[in-house]
Amino acid sequence: MQHTDIPAPILFHPLKHHLGYIREFIKEQATAEEAALVAQLKTIGSSQLDLYLGELLTQQIAYETILYLQKHQILEPEAFQTYLSSNKADYRVITLSDESSWVLRWGIVEGRHVHLHPARYSQHTIRVKANTLKTAIAAKMAALRNQQPPNLQMINRVRQQWLNLPPVPLYLPQSLLHNLLLLLKAC
Repeated sequence: MQHTDIPAPILFHPLKHHLGYIREFIKEQATAEEAALVAQLKTIGSSQLDLYLGELLTQQIAYETILYLQKHQILEPEAFQTYLSSNKADYRVITLSDESSWVLRWGIVEGRHVHLHPARYSQHTIRVKANTLKTAIAAKMAALRNQQPPNLQMINRVRQQWLNLPPVPLYLPQSLLHNLLLLLKAC
């Protein structure tokens, strides 16, 4: 599964914003070389983000967005840029078929001028810190590799060795990290 599976002109980072994609990534990449995994995880960044938990697949999200842009005659770069700039915030929010809200921004990658990500606190999303998400993904992958459930020692090992992050002192059942690992349990 690659980012290139998403049709142009959509620029979307599913490893950062789509739970279903993350689950597939973990299954497909669990035995990949550690350096490649670390490089992929670094693309998630270090700020807060919104993670989509809904049923729409990445392709469906992209196609629904393209249909919206076509319907409003703003699919072409110039028309899309005009559409964005007519709003003082330089972004727009659209609603997809499952009632989730998505932010449209100007994409800086050639051929992908529609940067798309879940809207803050939208339906079917949770707001998470990027380092927590990276830790959950890395811990789940390490658990699959070691064929044992994640524990504090494993979590801290991947945080330090893979993510260059400090250890966490506790791993509590009510923590966001624990909840993310539960969401990834389907892997």
